[in-house]
Parts: sequence; structure tokens; C-alpha cells
Amino acid sequence: MDTRKKFCPWCGEPLINRSEAGRDRLYCEAEERFLYENPVPASTAVVFDDQERILLVLRNREPGAGEWALPGGFVENGESPEDAAKRELREETGLQAHGPALIDVIYQESAFYGTCLLIIGYRFERFEGKITPGDDASDARFFPVHELPPLAFESHMTIVMKAVPRRVL
Repeated sequence: MDTRKKFCPWCGEPLINRSEAGRDRLYCEAEERFLYENPVPASTAVVFDDQERILLVLRNREPGAGEWALPGGFVENGESPEDAAKRELREETGLQAHGPALIDVIYQESAFYGTCLLIIGYRFERFEGKITPGDDASDARFFPVHELPPLAFESHMTIVMKAVPRRVL
């Protein structure tokens, strides 16, 4: 499936390919400008309980329906990646998180979305509330790091491994 845009989002005229800075890019001749296609940012939340177990959600939507993942989702306009991670955690688990620390930013190509993603992982030092699955999660629970189920996304496992306290490994 060809997911490249075919028409200019500003004027509706057909786009062409034109080389710029050594790369083929979409170009609108009518607007005389390039159309830059950029990765879409998504944030994830890594939360450990007092027993060093990690919080995962069971996804009930694609991609990864029926699989475990970190709580997370797309960064929306008007919110920071940190705020997106907090919001997604609250929507998917009912927990409020505090004290975010950046773990990593991972580039991932997504056939499902037909674009590339930037997965931004945050570790939260504190949380409050009672786990209540919601939004696109049918379950949420803490798992011992050495007993994790398979995760829906390779990027999530990379973030988990970078977030695990060294004393637990």
C-alpha cells in the first residue's frame, strides 16, 4: 500500500517528487514548497511499584490487541510528551504519576499507521491511585521484571530494559 501523500494539504494540487539536500521529497509546484513528512510522537509510561514490579496494560485495540504493553499513546497538540505519558497512564490505568525522567527516544517504523513513530519513554518515580483499566486497556497489572509476558512492541521492551533498576537485573 502506497501511503505517501498525493495532493498538497494547503491547495489540493498534485504533489511531485523533487530532490532537496540529497533526498527525494514531496513538492507542491503551485505552492512552491516542500512537504516534509515527519515521525509521529508517542509517549509511554514506565512505573514500578515498591516491589520493583513493572506496570503493563493488556491492549484491547490494534495495533497489538490482546498483547501486553507499556501504558502509552500519541502526543496530542498542545501537550508535552511528559504530559501525554501522564495522560495515557491515567486513561489506561487510573493512576496519577509524578516525577518523570526521560528514559530514551526510539525511532520505529509502523506498517499499521503507515508512518514512522518516535516512542518517548518516561520513568515515573511516584504514583497514586488504584489500578482501574480503561480507555484501550482491558487489564492492567504489575509484573516482576523477570516474569514479563511478551510485549506487543519491540520498542517497549527496549524502554523497559533501559528503565529496570540495575539492582534488579
